[in-house]
Amino acid sequence: MNTTFIENLSDLEPYLFSKIKGQGHAISRVCSVLERGQLGLQPPGKPLGSFLLLGPTGVGKTELTLEFSRYLFGEDSVFRFDMSEFLHLDAVKLFMGDETGNPGRLGKILSAHSHGVLLFDEIEKAHRLIWDLFLQMLDAARITLADHRAYDLSGFYIVCTSNIGSQQLLRPTRLPFATLERAVLAELHQFFRPELIGRFDEKIVFKPLSPDTQREIGQLAISEELSRYKGRGFDLEITEPAFEFLVRRGINRALGARPMKRTVQKYVGDAIRDAIKCHAPSSGTIVLSPAEDRLMLFAPPRT
Repeated sequence: MNTTFIENLSDLEPYLFSKIKGQGHAISRVCSVLERGQLGLQPPGKPLGSFLLLGPTGVGKTELTLEFSRYLFGEDSVFRFDMSEFLHLDAVKLFMGDETGNPGRLGKILSAHSHGVLLFDEIEKAHRLIWDLFLQMLDAARITLADHRAYDLSGFYIVCTSNIGSQQLLRPTRLPFATLERAVLAELHQFFRPELIGRFDEKIVFKPLSPDTQREIGQLAISEELSRYKGRGFDLEITEPAFEFLVRRGINRALGARPMKRTVQKYVGDAIRDAIKCHAPSSGTIVLSPAEDRLMLFAPPRT
């Protein structure tokens, strides 16, 4: 293995720490599996690595998966399934195909791609027949779907997310996180069979977002958005009141930080749009409007 490959792999963990806030314990454990997978240290006949990520909506489970996938494989390397679509028996064929030769959504992905990341969101919502399929996927990295074809998963990381036990984490409490983590894992074991849980390389409980972490996520989202506009020729800064406005609007107790990027894109984009429509300079400082219900772009007069 060349030096560049090793250096690139060594930079994975710092990269993820720069992108995902408040989940340092999860990043370290995920990187351990990813590094073994990339170095070819996984046992033969297994996926490159497998994860079961637990926690409330909007705390970084999916975002962490998207970021490490992008880093390792580039864009469009995540193949994502919303498992709530396969809750009922009549929908199972949509996922795993049927005897007529239809490969199903999973078979179509595995036929077209030999590596990447398979992301199964809210795995607890899938039909139990699909859970049985995961026993094959995680154990042997080979599955035979309903179309009677065998598929190879040895070039994939498998990530399942779940909201099981989320209420344990969202309830106001002074209990240490380790205690809450044990409660979530206990609830997980009540829901899934031990042979399925035991096949994942890592089962990781994500922490609820603290106010400080929420602010960090807001700062990151705003910095990324201003950088995006800078690449298009807009030189922008933002005031503290405008920053606070975006953080308040972007965090939702039920959805965590999930709305943050859309909030930043909307309000910053609207401020630039209004400036362009008024033929005002499209660079300057983003400020809170006097009515405190939107953002405005303030450009100092040219001298």
